[in-house]
Amino acid sequence: MKRAGETVEQSGLYKVSHQRHRANHEAVLWEGETFPSCRSCGDSTTFVFVQPVPESDEFEHIGYDSDFLDSVLAGWEKDCTRLLA
Repeated sequence: MKRAGETVEQSGLYKVSHQRHRANHEAVLWEGETFPSCRSCGDSTTFVFVQPVPESDEFEHIGYDSDFLDSVLAGWEKDCTRLLA
């Protein structure tokens, strides 16, 4: 089990568990990015690897989920700043 703020070690489909505000769901995360925090749950959100997935239109990245959008964008901005330094 991984928590928000940790680094994604393997691209794939993950089961996402929240603190009561919504049902568990699945989402795609890519290797090297940071597990995002939830807008409502904060860093208490957990992630469990389900299976690897290829990049395709069939799967939607977690960044498209409104509960995680701000956290994902902040992580990408931090990564870009680090890579350009």
